[in-house]
Amino acid sequence: MGDILTRFFLVRHGETIWNTEKKYQGQSDIPLAEEGRFQAECLADKLKDEKLDGVFASDLKRTIETAEIIAKPHNLKVVPTKMIRELSFGIWEGLTYEEIMEKWAQEYQNWIDNPYYTRPPEGESLSELCQRVSKFLMETAKNNPDGRILVVSHAGPIRAMLFTLLDLKPSFFWKFKISNTSLTIIEYDGQKELRESDAFIVTVNNTSHLGII
Repeated sequence: MGDILTRFFLVRHGETIWNTEKKYQGQSDIPLAEEGRFQAECLADKLKDEKLDGVFASDLKRTIETAEIIAKPHNLKVVPTKMIRELSFGIWEGLTYEEIMEKWAQEYQNWIDNPYYTRPPEGESLSELCQRVSKFLMETAKNNPDGRILVVSHAGPIRAMLFTLLDLKPSFFWKFKISNTSLTIIEYDGQKELRESDAFIVTVNNTSHLGII
């Protein structure tokens, strides 16, 4: 293992209206709900005394606003990037599970059974998601050796990072619960591909700032 590891504070954005309505958001640009802002404030308070060297966020409203709330006590500028956007669900975005099953039951089941190589109609596969988030982590680790980096993203990309780090079979992708404004921490030096690296996991889905253990 390399001596110089970058610590990544991986955060899912705060709650949105589509979260409460159980709609697939994907890359649709949905803003935070009031509850989501409150959740972000709670996490900001938890992290206010942490040393942070940089803040990155998916370039969508819900992630940027969450990141800005957390970054404010640190006087850090949020750097937006498409590389850590949510998986694109294509024409399923804005629909509930029930609505998808009415028209695309077989396509949906195919995707659940093999998300690594199957795309939602006009969407993106898990393989494509894993490639772009892994590239982001490698580049960011190399550019910030020994750094402490806040990354505000979505449930899918955070799952993809953990899934790739552990080199799991595709069905395990769904086994990680990633709650709104949950905190997941990993350490990684960026010297090898994430799947082949000595990166390790510190914590997953910490929601203690919301009073949830």
